[in-house]
Amino acid sequence: MAEAIPAESKHHSRFWLYTPFVLLLLVAIAWSVAWFVIRNRTAEALDAWLAAEARDGRQWTCPDRTIAGYPFRVEIVCNALELKQGAVTASFGRTEAIAQVYQPRLVIAEIGGPLRVTDGQVTVQGRWDLLQASIHASRTGLQRLSIAASAPAFTVTGLLPQEIATSGQHLELHLRPNPTRASDQAYDAALSVTKATIPMLDALIGGTEPTDLDADVTATQTAGFRGRPLAEELERWRSAGGMLDVRMLSVTKGPRRLEAKGTLALDEEHRPAGRLSMAAAGLDGLIGKITGSRTGGALLGALLGQNPRANDKGTGQPQLSPLPPLTLDNGFLALGPFVIPNVRLQPLY
Repeated sequence: MAEAIPAESKHHSRFWLYTPFVLLLLVAIAWSVAWFVIRNRTAEALDAWLAAEARDGRQWTCPDRTIAGYPFRVEIVCNALELKQGAVTASFGRTEAIAQVYQPRLVIAEIGGPLRVTDGQVTVQGRWDLLQASIHASRTGLQRLSIAASAPAFTVTGLLPQEIATSGQHLELHLRPNPTRASDQAYDAALSVTKATIPMLDALIGGTEPTDLDADVTATQTAGFRGRPLAEELERWRSAGGMLDVRMLSVTKGPRRLEAKGTLALDEEHRPAGRLSMAAAGLDGLIGKITGSRTGGALLGALLGQNPRANDKGTGQPQLSPLPPLTLDNGFLALGPFVIPNVRLQPLY
């Protein structure tokens, strides 16, 4: 006859059988409590940030705000997002911002349109199929902002007598404080637009081909934005000695290409001023418009190497030829030592 199993052994065997499930339940409960604590602290931090922004003159409005994302994320959703700072107002569509609970300083946002920004004089309106942004922050502030948009389209009114309209297939913008020029209050910006439609550019250099644009610039004296009208903000920037360092500007439009580097600013009459080193291909049509003579433009373009049939080896792209530096000074444009006739730079404000 087999010996009976002691009751104490049965008790211990059942204890170890159920222990993992009990521990898992306790962890789930603890995590749930921790998430709701994080959620409440997020709401408190957001309210404190909105109050601080309001003290600085920036009024954010987020109707029907919700905070969700359990169990591993914190999601903040606004059915609409509005900003008012001085004379400037901006509005967006539905906005959703997400951060992982273990990486709270990385925020991913999806922003719906339409966009409308105005200072009472200049108005920017925009729409897109999808716009996403990522914000990397630290205890000292913003580290990097990245924006990507599919099928963006924008119109600007009030800046020029005519409306400025543009659209594209894809847009990317990256912004960060310059780590080596903090004393200059400098920010780096990299912009890329593919297959853009820019009617003003079509009229200027000819052709209806879509345009690819890449720009890598550094702007100094960027601190001090207070939501004033654009003209006042530009004047503050100019008075502070703001400069735009163009490290690379590349424009490709069919057989026409242009690359430029240099420095730009605003003079005392509020006109663009500076100097750009350039290389180009296929710009004989633009030169003809500037000189007022198609034949003369083609001849001068040929002298400057603007032969649209000359391609870079193996790329099929038009070959770039160096141009004399372009100087913007006292309202005039000069290509090398020659002042371009019939062109005067007008004050921006």
